[in-house]
Amino acid sequence: MQGLFENTGNFVRFKLRRERIISTIWIASLVLFSYSLAAGLPEMFDADAKQALVEMLKNPAMIAMMGPIYGADNFTTGAMYSVMLFIWVAMTAATMNIFLVVRHTRADEEAGRTEVVRSLPTGRLAILNSTMITAVIVNAILALLTGLLIASVGEESMPFWASMLYGKAIGLIGLFFAAVTAFFSQLSASSRGATGSSFIAMAAMYFLRAIGDLESEVISLISPLGLIQRSQFFVENNIWPSIVLLSLTVVVTAAAYKLNSVRDIGQGFIAARHGKPHGGRLMRSPMGFSFRMTRNTIIAWLIILFVLGASYASILPDIDAFVAESPFYQAVIGVNDDFPTLEMFISTINIFGAIFATVPLLIIALRPIAEEREGRAEAIFAAPVPRESYLCSYAIPAFLSSIVFMFANFIGIYSVSYVLLDEPLSFRFLFESNMVFLPALWVLIGLAFLLIGLIPKLTSVIWAYFGFSFFTLFMGRMLDLPEWLGKLSPFGHIPLLPVDDINFTTLSLLTAISIALLLAGLVFYERRDLSQSA
Repeated sequence: MQGLFENTGNFVRFKLRRERIISTIWIASLVLFSYSLAAGLPEMFDADAKQALVEMLKNPAMIAMMGPIYGADNFTTGAMYSVMLFIWVAMTAATMNIFLVVRHTRADEEAGRTEVVRSLPTGRLAILNSTMITAVIVNAILALLTGLLIASVGEESMPFWASMLYGKAIGLIGLFFAAVTAFFSQLSASSRGATGSSFIAMAAMYFLRAIGDLESEVISLISPLGLIQRSQFFVENNIWPSIVLLSLTVVVTAAAYKLNSVRDIGQGFIAARHGKPHGGRLMRSPMGFSFRMTRNTIIAWLIILFVLGASYASILPDIDAFVAESPFYQAVIGVNDDFPTLEMFISTINIFGAIFATVPLLIIALRPIAEEREGRAEAIFAAPVPRESYLCSYAIPAFLSSIVFMFANFIGIYSVSYVLLDEPLSFRFLFESNMVFLPALWVLIGLAFLLIGLIPKLTSVIWAYFGFSFFTLFMGRMLDLPEWLGKLSPFGHIPLLPVDDINFTTLSLLTAISIALLLAGLVFYERRDLSQSA
């Protein structure tokens, strides 16, 4: 047995060193987000606002989005914090773990690193075992810091032991999805397959929880996300869901270990689907090839953004009464007596739509650097393919997808609001308040291509800048941040209808900047060596 895990300790130290930046950023972002809202909520909701929130959270659409409301008879700040935020923080922690496990398992196999390591005195299960130990350490740190910082707020309804239970649950969800990803890494024949399967599993669990919360308690308990919410943090503080989830994590991990012990390197138990022996006409051009590579991402996020818009639109009939009683949402929306609250809320949810759309757009834009680092770009350039054509084959789908994504979000809002509202909102207002964010998205896309061409080793900086943009947009009004800080992000220059008028000069300037960034990226990419991305 010892031979199966030989050299695990050395691999753990090595993987922790690899994770010292990426995981630190993930943990810091999650912990600071959790702490800042825990510290801010007590001042943002008075008794009347809490009661208005209770009525809103009883809406079936809100239950489907965030889970069942508990502690409604005495809706404390702790209960409010847990009901509103837990599911989103938990799913973000799950996302962190999916990427972590794929990075150290399937991605290393595809890059040939696993084969080199296995040529040394290494146990057959050492790589997977060290990855799971790394995940345990990362999630333990996340759980500990989350619990300690929430407890440090000093809110009476969020005592130390309950805060630590909340933090532990976040870590357990992360560790469970690390185990799920380790399992799919054995089944899938590629890192993309393992990542996609893991995210599909997370989405399935989320929707299973949503259905169960509306229809059947048993169905909710089948989903790990629904199960852990039955802890009822800061109200009942049940410990049994954590015990069940930990047991389930052990079972899934054991299954992953068993499959890994009999699987050949580079293979998966579910073989990759064989394509046609000859590519179609679409695959013979760089543009057609890149579209084929990004097609699934585009389709999946079209659905996500439509559902996101529709979900927010489902609460529009109650929004006037709710916002009137909630200083928190008045701060977030920036309520102005001169304009309808409903339209102000629409502008706010369009911000979230734009932020969500940025994620797949950056994934598409950064695809060339991923292909380059994996060595596949060299094979493409061995053929008579101009570099600028290759880079444009990803730039054009990214820019076009931005339009399609925002339109999907707009359709989701408009279709549901048309059905639910007695007086449907103006089509023109909804369309303009949504599409006005496109120039900001284009600037981020252009910046990504500039980094690919100029400083390929630092392309991950674009994600940090995206995080900064999200922070200034989401927290700017609540924390009363300086206006100049928000202007450092392209989103800070976007007019928020109906308060602001559309400034075509500013939007044209942002568009020109995005084009200039893209062109500069093309020039630098043409001149640099491929080895500079390593």
